[in-house]
Order: sequence, then structure tokens, then C-alpha cells
Amino acid sequence: MSRATIESGTRRDFLAGAGASVVASTLGLAPGAPAAQNAPAVGSGLSDVAVIGAGAFGAWTALTLRERGAKVTMIDAYGPGNPRATSSGESRLIRYGYGDQEVYTRWALKAMSIWKAREKEWGTELLFPGTRLLLAERWDRSLETQKSIFDRLSLPYEIVKHDELSHRYPQISFVGIEEGFVEPESAMIKAQSAILKVAQIFERRGGISRIGQATPGPASGRRLDAVNLNNNETLRAETFVFACGPWLRKLFPVAIGKKIATPRCEVAFFGQPAGDTRFSWPNFPYVNDGMSTYPVLDGSGFKVVIPVGRGDVDPDSQQRVPTDEQVKRAREWLALRVPAMKDQPIVDYRVCQFEMTADENFIIDKHPDYDNVWIAGGGSGHGYKHGPVIGEYLADRLSGDPGDPELRRIFALAGRKNAEANSTPR
Repeated sequence: MSRATIESGTRRDFLAGAGASVVASTLGLAPGAPAAQNAPAVGSGLSDVAVIGAGAFGAWTALTLRERGAKVTMIDAYGPGNPRATSSGESRLIRYGYGDQEVYTRWALKAMSIWKAREKEWGTELLFPGTRLLLAERWDRSLETQKSIFDRLSLPYEIVKHDELSHRYPQISFVGIEEGFVEPESAMIKAQSAILKVAQIFERRGGISRIGQATPGPASGRRLDAVNLNNNETLRAETFVFACGPWLRKLFPVAIGKKIATPRCEVAFFGQPAGDTRFSWPNFPYVNDGMSTYPVLDGSGFKVVIPVGRGDVDPDSQQRVPTDEQVKRAREWLALRVPAMKDQPIVDYRVCQFEMTADENFIIDKHPDYDNVWIAGGGSGHGYKHGPVIGEYLADRLSGDPGDPELRRIFALAGRKNAEANSTPR
């Protein structure tokens, strides 16, 4: 189904997109009944779809469904882009390198095209093109497979040896590095700004946004009837999409439980030396080497993502303050790789959490106990960039499209192993 921009639509448009009888069944109408019969109009009180969570997965799903004509209500406990969310913060990276995981390389390619189209459509600067530099102590099988995937998909890359790396990037120390895999067509996304924009466009096109803590409410057999909000209100819908990241394990302790881990992550922003632009975009690459670094953008500071620690955290109650141990680790890494930054002051600091699955694959599947409930989560430190594609994928599935069998297998909830809280996102 194509992504059409619809300023105002009807449920008839949405249901007609993939065959009325199939979609009607998906959204809970009587099988074989005309799609528009007994269907509430866009302005009525019952939503076609309620999306719980306004992060990268939820906001893009809500927008895509709304643009296809569905009446959609999006609910978030704290609002889009809030600092508790996994999709908040200054920036994220679109990169194509995923080792041997070709499906995510293909999705990243598709996501980039959508990001660019949306940026042009909305007249808003969201992408900041740059080079991603994956450092390797030695060439291994994963890099060889990644190279083969890039060749097969005609993606540009370079394999650059130690001495040439030092020549190109004198700001970086390449001690212990044999070579680097260089992706010249990566891009940084302004994360919080982009999520707020998606939410704004969703509302502008007729979507309904609510701030409230939603929990599963009453059910009729294998159908969830409503979600309960913490203001004692009940919100009904035909279909529910729970795309609430680290909160999934709290909402569904049996279905999700330990299949998603929520380890703490700290992100430090170091101020670059006065008058020195060597560490600013676009002069500095995005570097992956144990820790991930992003160049200074709009004076925000030189970003260092400190690898995930042990232990699950509660996204509602964890204190968002830095710890001396993690700051020390970041400075030690800077001393090794970016020596000129090692003694620079911290100008900003963020504390968040990841939502990791054991194999770092997303979970996008129906709830095992409900026929009209979908779960979308397990971003595993690499989900943000894929938001536009996930929105399209879920909109297709809700419209009756069975989806690619390989994707269904990868994203399936059944058979998932428990996740370890000390996993490191790729």
C-alpha cells in the first residue's frame, strides 16, 4: 500500500486500501461485511486504532495510519519527546552497516528515503549528512559479510587502513586500530525535534493526541475493549497498538516479561575548545568503537554514548543524573581516541534507558491473548531510524497484509529468549 498524504480521510478509505473483507476482520468488523457499514465516521467517539506510546515506533505508526484514513488516537504518559522516553535526546544516526543483518540495512535504506521525502514535504531540516566510521582492531567475518551486503545493494563504502585513517582524521587517535569501514552517506537526525514534528503533523491531519498513562482495560474473550487512563477515563478502540518501549515489560509482565531488558544508558556532551571546529558537524565523523560519538551540532556538545551497564531500570522512577563512574569511563575513552577532548568540561548530560531484546531484533507482533492488540518494541539501540518504515509495516499489517514471512519470523514474539540487561546496542 502506498504512503499517501491525506489531510482528511474516512475509515472507508483506510479499509478499502487492502481489501475490505480482510481489513474489516483485522479491525474487528464482521468478516465479509462492507467495510464502511456500522463504521464510525472520523469525527465520532470510537477510534479505529489507539496507539499507546508517542516515540519513534508509535508516532510514525499513528501518523501513517491517520494518513491512510484511519481515525487514530495516540496516547503517551508524558507526551512526545519527553526526557523519559527512549526516543528523546539530541540526535540519532542513520547508518546502513549492520554486520550480517541485511534486513536492517534494507530497512535503513528505505527509512532514509522516507526521512528525506518528509524533510522536503514538511520544509523542516531534520537530517545532517555525514560519514560513519566503524573502527576495527582486525578484519573479521562480520565485516566481510557487511562488505558483501554493501556490494550487493550497491551502497558506497571504503575500507581504509590505519595510516590513511590517521591522515584523514587527525582529530582521532587510531591506536590499536587496523582499519575502518567508512560509510559516506550516513546522517544524523535531530531526535526530539523530529518526534515533535511527527506528532505535530499527526494532529494537523486530524489525529487525536492524549497525555495519560494507559493500561489494558476490559476485554471480551480475545478482544481488548478499551484501555484505562490514570484519570479514571476509559478509551475504546477497534484495534490497539502498544508501542511504548521500556514500558512494555511493565504493561505485559507475562507476554513480555524478561524478553525485553531496560538497562540504563548515560550520554555525556563535552564542550569543544574555544574557537575549535574540528569536532563539529560536518568536520567530525560519527564514530563507533565501543562507545559511539556524534559531532557537535548547533553548539550542543560533543556527544559520547557510554555503553550500557548492568541491571534493569524503571523508566518512570529512575533518577536522571550522571554517575562519576560513567563520566570516568567516557573520559578514559576520549583520552584513547579523541585526546584533545579528554579534559573538556561537560556542558550537558542525559540519562535514558535502552529496551534490548536478546537478539536485538524488534518485536512487532500480535499479543498472544488478543486478536486486536499489537505490540511494537524492542528497539535495542537501533530502532529510531527505522520509525518511518515501522509505521508503514504496521499500517500494512493492520490492513490485512500478511507481511514478508522472513520479517514475521524475525519480529515474532513467540520463542523469544530472555534479554540480558548488559547487552550493548549495535
